[in-house]
Amino acid sequence: MASRGIQLVIDARPRGPSGPLAVEPLLGRPVLARLLDQAAPLASDHRPIAVHAREDEHELLRGLVAEAAPGRAVLATGPPLSGATVLRTDRLYDARRLRRAIRRGADVESAVVWRLDQGRGLAAAEEELKRRLTYQPLGRFWAFGLARALAEALAPTRVRPNIVTLAAAGLMLAASAMVAFGGPAPGLAAATAAALAAALVLDTADGRLARLQGTSSPFGRWLDQVLDELADMSLHAAIAWSAYASSGDVRWLLLGMAYPSGKYIFVMQSLGGEALERAWEPAASRPAPSRRLRRWARPARRAVEMAGHADVRWHLWIVLAAMRRLDLALVAYAAYFPLRALAGGLRKAVGRA
Repeated sequence: MASRGIQLVIDARPRGPSGPLAVEPLLGRPVLARLLDQAAPLASDHRPIAVHAREDEHELLRGLVAEAAPGRAVLATGPPLSGATVLRTDRLYDARRLRRAIRRGADVESAVVWRLDQGRGLAAAEEELKRRLTYQPLGRFWAFGLARALAEALAPTRVRPNIVTLAAAGLMLAASAMVAFGGPAPGLAAATAAALAAALVLDTADGRLARLQGTSSPFGRWLDQVLDELADMSLHAAIAWSAYASSGDVRWLLLGMAYPSGKYIFVMQSLGGEALERAWEPAASRPAPSRRLRRWARPARRAVEMAGHADVRWHLWIVLAAMRRLDLALVAYAAYFPLRALAGGLRKAVGRA
């Protein structure tokens, strides 16, 4: 909800070793773009967000500002006005705490979760951002508590996070095998759902255990990501094979191929999109979308993004496995990821038209 009287300012002057921090990518998205995403819903409808930057850097930032907040932000020079609410590009903010601080008129520094001006690199900031992005919209109601208890129980032992990661992957592969070759055996649906649920708890626990033991490592993060993708692909391949074996319809095998292809294209489009936009020359300013369009477009976009959230998909697997209808997950996501990739490509094409 926008605050009518607020003057919201983003100070884009802080610099890092390679130039302005505003354009430094965090998980593939510039710091300034992330701040504008957080600031846009909080800014007054009657006052644009003022992005203060050095005059010689306006050209560098103009296209980024126009893309991230069309019609909602303007570039300015010099120090921010006295009394304005100032966000800084050498800070990372928690969105909920930031909204609460602005609503109450409190210091926005209370919403800071990471500072880039204290000698901690962007790589460390990315890790913090990843940790916060692993927020579980559904798992927080049950899986997170179990994972926390498990991690605390294992912390003083010799069990390391990589073992927990491997155990989670093993349960996912076991669930995939039950789906592919189990047939209609009694109790198999419940066993598959239970294996998927247990894998979710373990997958949630490994990162917390690493933090408690101080054993976080690049290899552990790589292993977690690779095994998560392996489990994801194996489960959908198993669903496709099971559906084909029971029906003889070759279209299930085509869906089994469409899912990994679509997800790969979606990931590549997402990772490469920001780099492509930064390589373009700043685009001419486009008309801002109407207030009514912004009102429904943002919630709709969030709903679409939430449908692809790993935690939401995992819970869908558990429920559909118990119902013996995992084929619905394959159908849904074999279409979802290619459509998301297509929509992202069209958005960039229209933006350049």
